[in-house]
Amino acid sequence: MATLTAESLDLRCKLAYACRILAANGQNDAVYGHVSHRHPGADSCWMKPAAMGLDDMTPDTAILIDLDGNVRQGDLPRHLEYPIHTEIFRARPEVSCVIHTHPPYSIAFAATGQPLRAISHEGCLFTPPDVPRFTRTSNLITTRELGGMVAETLGASMACYLVNHGIVVAAETIELAVIAALNLERASQLQLLASASSLHLRYTSDEECLAKRKMYHPEAMQNTWNYYCRRIGPL
Repeated sequence: MATLTAESLDLRCKLAYACRILAANGQNDAVYGHVSHRHPGADSCWMKPAAMGLDDMTPDTAILIDLDGNVRQGDLPRHLEYPIHTEIFRARPEVSCVIHTHPPYSIAFAATGQPLRAISHEGCLFTPPDVPRFTRTSNLITTRELGGMVAETLGASMACYLVNHGIVVAAETIELAVIAALNLERASQLQLLASASSLHLRYTSDEECLAKRKMYHPEAMQNTWNYYCRRIGPL
C-alpha cells in the first residue's frame, strides 16, 4: 500500500492535469469519464473518483485502487468502470495511463463503421493499422470479463473505439495518452467533416503516415503537455 509521498504527489498532480486538460478540450461529460495513472508495472493506480467531473479533479481528490478494484486510499467513490483500467494494466505492464471518455465526434465517427483515415496530421498517430473497435456491448464495462475483452480488443494499439459508447486510450506516459485522446477526437471530427462533403476522400498514404508518426517523440509530447498545463494554470 502506497503512502502519500512526493512520488505519489507527482502522479496525482499529473492525473489532475490530465483530467482538466481533457475537460477543457471537449471531453468532459458531467461526472462521467475517467483517467488512471501509475508507474509502469505497479499493482495499483491513482484514479479519478466517481461523482465528480474531469474539470473538478485535484491531486487531493484522487483515489488509489488495486488491480482488483479495492480502494486503498481516498474517501471518494470508485467508478463502476474501473475494469477498463485494471484489465489493461494487467495485460500491458508498460502502460502508465488509461483514459476513458465520451467525446462526441469519436462516438459519431465510430458509429459510421468507416476506417479511420489520416485526413490530418492527427490521424497519423493511429493509422495504419485501423483503430480497433469494441462491439461486444455498448453498455458500461463493469466486470473483469468485459474489461478483459476491451483489453483484448485494444491489443498493442494506443486507442480503441467503444462503439456507441466512447474511447479508450492507453500509453506508456500520461503526456502521450492525453495528447492521443485529443488527437483521436480531432481526427474523428475532421473525417466526419470531409465525409459530409464527399465520398471520395484524399488522405495521407500509409508510408507517409508512418514517417509523420515520428513527430510524436517524447520531447514534442512534453512540450505539448506543458502548453496544455499552462492553459489550465495552477491546480
